[in-house]
Amino acid sequence: MKQPKSAAAVVLTRKNPHLEVFWVRRSLQLAFQSGFHAFPGGQLDPNEDDRVCAARELLEEVGVQIDPASLVDIGRWITPAFAPRRFDTRFFMAACPPGEEPRVMTGEHDLGEWIRPADALAKWSEGRILAANPVTHTLRCLAEDRPLPWTHEESPTEIEMRAGIVLVPVRTPTLPPATHTNCYVVGGDEVIVIDPASPYEEEQALLDRALEKKKIREIWLTHLHRDHVSGANHLRQKRGVKIAAHPITKTDLEGFIEVDRTFKENERLELAGKPGWILRVIHTPGHARGHVCIFEEKNGSLITGDLMAGLGTVVIDPPEGHMATYLDSLRKVLALDVTALFPAHGPVMANAKERIQGYIDHRLTRERNILKAWEGGARSPAEIVEEVYTDVAPEMWSLAERSITAHLEKLREEKRI
Repeated sequence: MKQPKSAAAVVLTRKNPHLEVFWVRRSLQLAFQSGFHAFPGGQLDPNEDDRVCAARELLEEVGVQIDPASLVDIGRWITPAFAPRRFDTRFFMAACPPGEEPRVMTGEHDLGEWIRPADALAKWSEGRILAANPVTHTLRCLAEDRPLPWTHEESPTEIEMRAGIVLVPVRTPTLPPATHTNCYVVGGDEVIVIDPASPYEEEQALLDRALEKKKIREIWLTHLHRDHVSGANHLRQKRGVKIAAHPITKTDLEGFIEVDRTFKENERLELAGKPGWILRVIHTPGHARGHVCIFEEKNGSLITGDLMAGLGTVVIDPPEGHMATYLDSLRKVLALDVTALFPAHGPVMANAKERIQGYIDHRLTRERNILKAWEGGARSPAEIVEEVYTDVAPEMWSLAERSITAHLEKLREEKRI
């Protein structure tokens, strides 16, 4: 688990005549929360006070100068353990000084605007933007006149990046560098639980607490792998709910997980509540033969399972994995009106279309390099990996060799080798 770096952020406010906050949208080129709406802020310099950092970042990012002593402490948020980049962030609030007008000053942001908290929340609730928990919680406090500061809590166990799509990262015996699998809870009072993943009792108890006030309609499994399904039996027995999966996954899990029913291709489920959710099951084999993604049609959120990852890579491991089929599945979801990706490992990702196309391009580039190595005389995956995977740590080469095997199978099927 990476230790979080210290950071500070500022909620800048004004009366116009109603209360407004100034927020920014993070550039798609940033490594952390690219495409997310956030408040101005950044990482502390060595030996820097957090208030001094907050004032400095406000000046550098939006051109507003403020006395650090005037900042009001409103809370603290630690990026959860599943994320590849983590920050321990102190949040402050300040009224915009007379004569100052914030505007985007750096390439870190591509939008900045004043907005009423209720209007900002509406954009988030309707799925038009992505924002992390401390942002939406602050907006809700301001819109509903709740008290500030909010509680100084540690890393949250439930992360709601879009209304009614809650990520609960649970520790699992998954492939490094990932340490957690994201279980998703979708809906309002009645929910679908996707991939209750952990075999560990303390992690199952964590998920139980997150679900204790919810009516669970059903458990859905994206595919057969143990780091996705190992908490399903516990939740099924504790709450008396049924499990659904693809017919192939049902067969593969016999003797381990009792699947009560199987998905129909493109089946849809509408869940009541605000804003409401329409879930569509899409068969996306390639990583696993029975793999499915769950597409929320109203706001374009794609729960990807292991089709894509926000951390690490997706291993295509024959005979279960099949490279040509995997690429076809990526093209299938690229054709959807998808706006954000909710992976099983790592953080939620904006600019979904570009991310999916990037996955396709990356795999095809690997394939061209593998073909070049083959034409140069390399024959075994062990020979090819040293030549092609120079950007991957040697300790990960054994996994890379499985994907090389899948690429070689594809090239043989296409009669290119």
